[in-house]
Amino acid sequence: MSKRKKHERSPRPPSRSGDPRRRSFAEKVVDSPYWPAMFAVIDAEARGDAKAALEIVHRAGNQLDGEQFWHPLRIERLEQMWMLGATMPRWAHSRWIVSQAMQGTQPRNKWRMSKAIQVAMEVRGGPDPLRDREDDRIQIMDRDWVYRQTFLYELGGLEAFLRHNASGDLIAGADRIWEWARASMRGVRLLEREPRHLLWEDPETGEQVRTINIGAGMLVEEGECAIGRIVPLESGAMFETAPLRVSDEVAYAVADEPDRWTEVLREACAQGPGEIWIRRGLRDYGLLTDIPHALVNLAMDAGLHAFHHPDDEELAELFTHPADYPACLAAWLVRPASIRALRAGLPPEGRAALLGFADFVREPAASLIRDLVDHHEEAA
Repeated sequence: MSKRKKHERSPRPPSRSGDPRRRSFAEKVVDSPYWPAMFAVIDAEARGDAKAALEIVHRAGNQLDGEQFWHPLRIERLEQMWMLGATMPRWAHSRWIVSQAMQGTQPRNKWRMSKAIQVAMEVRGGPDPLRDREDDRIQIMDRDWVYRQTFLYELGGLEAFLRHNASGDLIAGADRIWEWARASMRGVRLLEREPRHLLWEDPETGEQVRTINIGAGMLVEEGECAIGRIVPLESGAMFETAPLRVSDEVAYAVADEPDRWTEVLREACAQGPGEIWIRRGLRDYGLLTDIPHALVNLAMDAGLHAFHHPDDEELAELFTHPADYPACLAAWLVRPASIRALRAGLPPEGRAALLGFADFVREPAASLIRDLVDHHEEAA
């Protein structure tokens, strides 16, 4: 009886996720034009050829069985690399390499992905009880700050990509990327913000370090602490991605013992669940900004409100730190949709207003502003 039941089972095991649609969608990818296109895009990116990658994406389309195939942030990165071209700073090329390494499609990364997921789950205290297992894993890989850090650095995902996948041309365009791969976690306190720089302090030693301001301090108040990896540039330093705001206790512990940062976070999350924002949004690992996508929109709304209502007493509630506004403006300007719209038309008063920000925003936004103004003045 038991043998008969065993043979009557379906030859395909049930999906662990409980969602057979996800499994069938994956099967459809293998049998679709997206399968070769996916690997062709990976190869083009590894060569540093954003234009070729975009051409493949456009030929393949972006809908399979009613679902979006290409990640919107991936398309945004490719469009920024292509549209901004020579104006892109070398650190942006480094970040592009980091984002490629994060895709983790090579077979050798299977163990890294599995281990990084395990670490991320341990830090937050176990699987998400509101999600099935497979969906929980996908959410971690797409959004979890701990997963990203562990996969790239502690488990060597970035260094493996540099050694085995990145072309010489891709690496040649980057900014000290090999040193990025070996950067350690740090605990820091925000001391001061300026339009172009942020000043941080090691709470353990008192050492100060200045990073470029592309919005890394947007979610941190002066005097508050964060953890992250500060990486070297040819002229200065920056966070390889937006740091994580934490308590003073966590920052001190990480500053004292950087290698124990996951243990420190796990203990902190156990004591105060929800206090540390380890789950970031879908588009919060930007190529040219550390500001979450939604906050850029809020900041732009606040700026427009201030422009039209300069005496409004409620402005402080709309935008807390004026020194952060250039970073928000820069993040909005370098969006592909913004670039296309501004290239299509820019009134004279808009040119003057933008030009006034050129000395405050960082590259590539500064060069973009000047190029836009020159383009429209020549056309006029």
